[in-house]
Amino acid sequence: MTLQPAAGAPAPAPFLVSIGNIHATQHHIVTPTGTWPIAEVNTTTHDQTATTTHTPTWAIVMVAIFIWFFLLSLLFLLARESRVSGYVNVTVWGPGGQSYSENVPVWDAVQRADVFNRVSYLQGLIGQERARLGRWA
Repeated sequence: MTLQPAAGAPAPAPFLVSIGNIHATQHHIVTPTGTWPIAEVNTTTHDQTATTTHTPTWAIVMVAIFIWFFLLSLLFLLARESRVSGYVNVTVWGPGGQSYSENVPVWDAVQRADVFNRVSYLQGLIGQERARLGRWA
C-alpha cells in the first residue's frame, strides 16, 4: 500500500541535498526552524576539525617483534596515520535575520570533503534559483 497525496494537493518536492537537518528542494530550504525560499538564503561553513598524525599500533608491534632480528625494523616507526575529528558548522541565514546552525560531526577526511561538497552543491542551487528569478543579492 502506498500513500498518495490528497486529491488536488501537489506532491511534495524531493530533497535534492541534505546536510544534517538542513534539506533543500529546488525552490525551498527546510530546517527545524522554518522553511524559506531558496533564493533568499545564504550559507556559510566553519571548519572545526583537527587532523592529527600518529604512529600506528601495528608499527610499534612490528618493531617490538623484529628488533632482535633486524635493526632495520626501526623503519616501521616511520609509518604514519592521519586522523580527522571534530565537526563542520553549517549556517543558513534566511530572510528577516532568521538563521539555523547545524554542527555536522566528521570522523575522517572523506566525510569532511562530503560535507563541503554538499554545501557547495547547495550554494549552486541558491545561485541557480537567484538567476532564474533575476535576484542577485
